[in-house]
Amino acid sequence: MKKKRILALFLAAVSCLSLAVSASAASATTRKATDFKDYDRTAWYAEAVSAAVDNGLLYGKSSTIIDPNGDMTRAEMAAIINRSFGCYKQADISQYKDVAKSKWYYKDVGLAVQMGTYNGRSSSTMAPDAPISRQEAMTVVARALELDYDSYSKTDLSAFTDRSEISNWALPYVRAMVGADYIHGRGKVLAPLDNITRAEFAQIFANIIGTYIVSKGTYDKDIKGSVLIRTDDVELKNLTVDGDLIIGCGVADGKITLDNVTVKGRLLVWGGGTKAVYCNAGTNMPAVVVARVDDAVKVIYDRDSTLAVIDTIKTRITERAKQNKETEIIFYDVSGLREAQKQLNAIVAGSQLSVVAPAHLYAIVGATDVKAEFTNNSKSDTYKIEIRRNKDNALIADAFELAAGKSISALTLLDAPEFGNVDCTVTVTAYRDGKQIGTLNTELTLHTAYLWPKEVQ
Repeated sequence: MKKKRILALFLAAVSCLSLAVSASAASATTRKATDFKDYDRTAWYAEAVSAAVDNGLLYGKSSTIIDPNGDMTRAEMAAIINRSFGCYKQADISQYKDVAKSKWYYKDVGLAVQMGTYNGRSSSTMAPDAPISRQEAMTVVARALELDYDSYSKTDLSAFTDRSEISNWALPYVRAMVGADYIHGRGKVLAPLDNITRAEFAQIFANIIGTYIVSKGTYDKDIKGSVLIRTDDVELKNLTVDGDLIIGCGVADGKITLDNVTVKGRLLVWGGGTKAVYCNAGTNMPAVVVARVDDAVKVIYDRDSTLAVIDTIKTRITERAKQNKETEIIFYDVSGLREAQKQLNAIVAGSQLSVVAPAHLYAIVGATDVKAEFTNNSKSDTYKIEIRRNKDNALIADAFELAAGKSISALTLLDAPEFGNVDCTVTVTAYRDGKQIGTLNTELTLHTAYLWPKEVQ
C-alpha cells in the first residue's frame, strides 16, 4: 500500500499571561494643588496645574508656593519630562561644566540627555538655571513624543502674527506641536521667544496626556485622550484609547499586554524589554514608533493576518533605538496555530519586521507526492518560496509562487529523503508591483519517519 509523505506547515502564536487584578490609574503624589496658597482655582490654568500636581509632575517651590505664573527653568522642565515618562537611566554629562553634582537637578539633566530630549546650549554648557523659551519647550516635548516632523512640515502657521520670530532650528518642532493640536498659542501669537511659565507648561501636558497609568493591573474602560504608562505588568483589555498610547521609560524591561485594544493614535514605545510589549488578537492601531534608547525592546504584534497588518500599519524604529540590535517590531502570522516556531528577520518597505516561518517539516518514507499548506495572506504582494537542503543548497522541492491571497495545497519533493532529520532553509521572496521588497529566511528541520503520524497508511 502506498504511503504518503505529509508536509505540515506550523505557524507560531504569541501568548500572554492575563493579570488577575483590576486597577485604575492612581495618583503619583498625595499633594493637591489646593495645598498651595498661590493656586487660584478660578484661573485659566486651574485644571492643568491641578492635574500636574496630582500626577507628580509639578512640585512646589516650597511647601506653600507652586508659582504657576513664574518662569520655568530648563532644569525644572527636564525634571517634569523625566517624571512624566518615568525616566531612570542617566547619561554621562561631565562635559557640561555648569551642571554641578551638588545641584538638585544633576540627575534630571542626565536623564534628559539620555532620553534625547535635551542638548546643551553649547558643547560645554547646559544653562540649567536659565528660563526656557516657549520654542525650546515645544522642541523638548516634540522630541519626547517622537513626532514625525516631515508629516507636519506643511502645518499652516499663518494664524499667528509672530510666526516669523520662530528660529529656523525650532520651526519643525513648532509646526509639529501646532499640527498635533498640542499648542494653541496666546491668542494670535505663539510668542516663541518668550519664557514659558510653569502653568503654561502644565497646560501643554494637559493637552497631550489625558491619563497616567502608574499602578500594575488590568484596565478595561475606554480612555479619552492619550495614555502614558510608566509601570510594568499592565494589561489593557477590550478598550479604545482616543489618542496615543505611550509606553514610558519607567516600564523598563517589564511587560505590557494589549488585548483587543484600539489605539486611534500611535503606539509610542520608550520602555519594555525583548519579550514585553504584546499586541494580541483584535488590537489595532495606525502606527508603531519604537524609541527606547537604553536597551533593546520587541513589540510583538499578533493578529490573524500578518501580511495585511504589515501593509496597513506604519512602523518606525528611531536611529538611536536601532543601536540596540535586538530591537524589533515583530508581526506574527497566526492563521494556522500549532506550536511555537523560530523567528526570522527581514527588511521590508524600510521597516524592521519579523514574521514566523515553519520550523519543522514532517514526511514519511515512501510516495513522492506531498500534501502541504502554504497561504499568502497579503492583498498586494506575491511570494516566491524555496526550500533548500543546507549541506549542499539543493532544492528539495520545486520553487513556487503564491499570488496575493492565494494558497497551495500540494507539492512534490525532488529528492526523496532518507530516514532521519535533514536541516533545511525556507526562503520567501516578496514582490510588490513587480519589484522585490524583501527576502525572509529561516532554518528548519525535515523529519522523516516510516510511519508518522500513525494514522497515515
